[in-house]
Amino acid sequence: MRRIHTAHTGVVDHLRMGRQLNLATGPHAHLAAVAGAVHLAGRKREGDNAMAHDGTDKHSLTDLLDMPLAFLGFALWRAWVSLAYANPAAPMPVSGTAGQFAYDVVLAGSAIVIALLSSRIAPLAGRRWVYGVIALLLGFSVAANVAALGLPATTDALIVPATLAGGIGSALLILLWCEIYSCLSPTRVALYYALAIIGGVALTFVLQGIRDEYLYGALLALPMLSAALAHRSYRLYVPAEDRPVAANRRLIPWKFFLILALFELVASYSSAHIRSAYPLLVGSHSTVTTLVGGLVLFAWVWWFSNRLPLSALYRAPVILLCCGLLVVPLFGLGGNLAGSFCTALGVMLFNAIVFLFLCDISKRFGVSALLLFDIEESLLLVGWVGREGALLFDGSGLFGGTGPAIGAVVAIAAIVAVATLVLNEREIGERWGIAFMGKRPPEENERTRLARRCTAVAEAHRLTPREREVMELLAQGKSLSSVAHELIIAEGTAKAHTRHIYEKLGINTRQELLDLLMTEQ
Repeated sequence: MRRIHTAHTGVVDHLRMGRQLNLATGPHAHLAAVAGAVHLAGRKREGDNAMAHDGTDKHSLTDLLDMPLAFLGFALWRAWVSLAYANPAAPMPVSGTAGQFAYDVVLAGSAIVIALLSSRIAPLAGRRWVYGVIALLLGFSVAANVAALGLPATTDALIVPATLAGGIGSALLILLWCEIYSCLSPTRVALYYALAIIGGVALTFVLQGIRDEYLYGALLALPMLSAALAHRSYRLYVPAEDRPVAANRRLIPWKFFLILALFELVASYSSAHIRSAYPLLVGSHSTVTTLVGGLVLFAWVWWFSNRLPLSALYRAPVILLCCGLLVVPLFGLGGNLAGSFCTALGVMLFNAIVFLFLCDISKRFGVSALLLFDIEESLLLVGWVGREGALLFDGSGLFGGTGPAIGAVVAIAAIVAVATLVLNEREIGERWGIAFMGKRPPEENERTRLARRCTAVAEAHRLTPREREVMELLAQGKSLSSVAHELIIAEGTAKAHTRHIYEKLGINTRQELLDLLMTEQ
């Protein structure tokens, strides 16, 4: 968790001013220390030298190129799993014999074990051994397939160790990247994740066209490069105060995971028939809908996130799934292809939003990212239940010719249940973590209290989503250059947002902003 920078002498000096602020002791003492540091370090009025702007955050190609590309190492793993397990582009005798179900079982089982040990091994990114272990495990799973090509008699003997290595290594690498992403601001998480999705699809497309011997070499190198980039990202680009710490908190958004399991069940059932008819549409890694979903997410972050909160996007999966299952087939709008595309895109966007949600929960509430993402990965097996259940409603199963109609009704009913849990929730906006975990989660930490008060002030004064983000970063003691860096905007734009915030709140300095947040209940 990020720690607010405070100089020892600054805190002492400010505590001596307790008579003025009446906050040196009592329930607001934790914010008084923050105010002291900012009072000494940033007295000048940032609103006075802020420049005017047109209300939008303008991005350029330069902004994109200035971002650390090491964070896109997650795209390498996405390409690896697509080429090695999800849709092998070269003969993989060991993986093919074991099947993806065995791989998923090992991955989910590994996630459960890591979840149980999360309080002891977190932060995973801070363990030097994990990077080498990942490279060895995933490298061995590929090498076993290559060995089986030359020595077919060894295939059966290599199935168990290769599957274990692939599943455990994948679980570690996924959780490593999830933990690193959870250290970043929501804007950066969404942008890097969108680019990782797009990059993974593009890399998969390129590697599918090369000769098998070169592809095997690439499959050996991709996990090592991904782990190396994860190490570089964590060591060089994640400040010490933002890095995760060992957390003993077991606060878990069970309501959200219930929604996730229900949606996963419906999504896997709905997409079961699409896999055979339109294989390029369905898949969790490198398909047409994966690419389109990544582009949609990128467009939202790059052009619309300053005005549209994520709450405007998280409803889309439910709407798309309903269109794919009911509206398109009922009215014949484009036939089965259009309905299948809506269904697949809804599933992809839901998975992306789940990722962003869990990163936000981890950062805001100090819950271990390992614990949250381990639970999410363990729900992978729910998808297999949905796909097997689809066989009961395919027209030749238990319900005969009425199976498809009955299955559609059941799926729509489940989606309505999801919509009831999600869409009727009080407007979540930037408070979605609080909404799913309770309005006042126990054991609030400093970041949670500050975020809650910033949200209350932002709602009361009708700040835009971007202005709320800027205000929260300013309250954390971030400089304007740091605010601009985290939100991927120009420093002049950050100054303009600051001026607008001060105008709406009727204040002139950051100190007055802190005073306002301290008195906000």
